[in-house]
Amino acid sequence: MDTVPLVGRIACGEPITAEENLEGYVSVPSAWRATFTLECEGDSMEPTIHDGDLVAIRKDVRIENGQIAAVRIGDEATLKHLYLHDDYIELRPENPTYASIIRRKEEMNDVSIEGKAVGLCRGL
Repeated sequence: MDTVPLVGRIACGEPITAEENLEGYVSVPSAWRATFTLECEGDSMEPTIHDGDLVAIRKDVRIENGQIAAVRIGDEATLKHLYLHDDYIELRPENPTYASIIRRKEEMNDVSIEGKAVGLCRGL
């Protein structure tokens, strides 16, 4: 097991203001090679990720289309399936009641990928 920081919350719904504040530390499997964890808020990634789950993120890795990523849009952050296209970025929720977030042209400059979701911690 590795101990990594819990650095705040991330939206699983509409993006929320990204505030990275150290809230404590979490033990996660070493095989995940996680950099930090975030607490999820919302239901846009259900049924896989639920409100209150902790998601482990690995920074600085290649993210393939369709994988789940922590993404910053300006000062806001969200957790979505990421699809990179030549002329736009799509952040797709898993829950079909939510619409994708699409950024085209200059809007793409506000998007930064914080890392790939590599693990999930949930209480019973």
